[in-house]
Amino acid sequence: MSQASPHITASEDRIPLSQKIFYGTGQISNMILALAIANLASFVLTVELGVSAFLVGLATGLPRLWDALTDPPVGYLSDNWRSRWGRRKPFLLVGSISVGLTLMLMWQMPRGWSEMAYFWFFLGMSLVYFLAYTIYATPFVALGYELSSDYHERTRLMGTMNFIGSLAAIPMAWLFAITQWDIFTDGIHGARVLAVLLGVLVIITGLVPVVFLKDPTAHRFQKHASRPGDRAGLSFFDGLKTTLRNRNFRCICLATFAFFPGLVLVQNFSSFLVIYYLFNGDKDASSVLLGWSGTLSSFLGLVFIPVVTWLGTHLGKRNAFMLCAALALFGTLIKWFCYEKSLPYLNLLPGPFIGLGFSALWVLMGSMMADVCDEDELHTGERREGTYSSVYWWIVKLGLSTSLVVSGALLGVTGFEESLGAAQSPATFLAMRICDIVFPALFILLSIWFISKFPLTEDRAYEIKRLLATRKATSPE
Repeated sequence: MSQASPHITASEDRIPLSQKIFYGTGQISNMILALAIANLASFVLTVELGVSAFLVGLATGLPRLWDALTDPPVGYLSDNWRSRWGRRKPFLLVGSISVGLTLMLMWQMPRGWSEMAYFWFFLGMSLVYFLAYTIYATPFVALGYELSSDYHERTRLMGTMNFIGSLAAIPMAWLFAITQWDIFTDGIHGARVLAVLLGVLVIITGLVPVVFLKDPTAHRFQKHASRPGDRAGLSFFDGLKTTLRNRNFRCICLATFAFFPGLVLVQNFSSFLVIYYLFNGDKDASSVLLGWSGTLSSFLGLVFIPVVTWLGTHLGKRNAFMLCAALALFGTLIKWFCYEKSLPYLNLLPGPFIGLGFSALWVLMGSMMADVCDEDELHTGERREGTYSSVYWWIVKLGLSTSLVVSGALLGVTGFEESLGAAQSPATFLAMRICDIVFPALFILLSIWFISKFPLTEDRAYEIKRLLATRKATSPE
């Protein structure tokens, strides 16, 4: 399984640690934006405001569908943008500021509105939020793919970026618990204040790569007058078709599609089981356990990122992911034994295993995507990181959107009713526990199977790099 003779990264292909940190700081914004709604929406809208789980599923799922649809156009625009700052930084500037402001505004909801008023307000603000999020996140991810052309340095960069991002994920697990602090009038007041603080942090950290990161490709994409010999690139739709025909790319997308949305599908199940099954509706006590659960998963995921990076450079990216995903599968299966009312904190046990799987997903998939972009350049003659990152997230977000919408409906199928709180029937709790385990386990198995089909090896990646270098040497820019 291991690589017989790992390639050595040339000094010119290494990224200085300071530049890795500057890029990784932008991931703090990305993590806040990804987790703020996930860690607040169901609690604030359902637990605090009494909005049905089905409507919350729609209000959080439909904007994800919109988010998925806006990704490819933004990716294509950033690939073809020309400015004195290169391709990506103008988008990061506009996106970080606009999404930070939207995050502040979308949680300024008072008590006393009708259920449908909350639904329409949150849905409308979420559509604006995810458009602004796309303008920031898609070019940010694409920028990471082009910072180094080395197979292993890409894994180290993704490891550093996700390590820094995981630092931000640790306190995000406590958002619901923080809204319950006595310094706030109620949970709604807490959510309003938190949203303002998080929005400011998003803007500050999102601007760090804009100001301090050196884009090694910027000179290639500066604005200039048309020159003889310039050729038109792939059109938007031709680019989409070429991207989707790439077998390596499809393997990555389907593996992520299964792993990530498969776990999100039952996110509400886990949370509501903790609140209503383990703690009989005690929001204060359950919020502490949920906070510790997210913190432990994020912290150990953080600790395991160097391990994942090492595995990726020694076992190969594909084998390293399959190993970590298998451990996440183990963590999912043991959840059955961890809903014990007499030992509620036993529920913390599966988190580290599942967190390890997520660490592998984000570190290794990003590195593998950069290799796919090299392969694409060999065939098309273009650098299309924005298109690949956007189509990748387009596919994943379609799955995520579907999962969020189906989650609310599936919760209803189990017999769960918001108005009953902890008085759900034993059959309902049993059905929720089964769903909480079976669906993620099946999806993780699918993810392992898809990535086992990924054929782009380390040797092939270095061969592509040599071919590209030869082409550039004979056809200077």
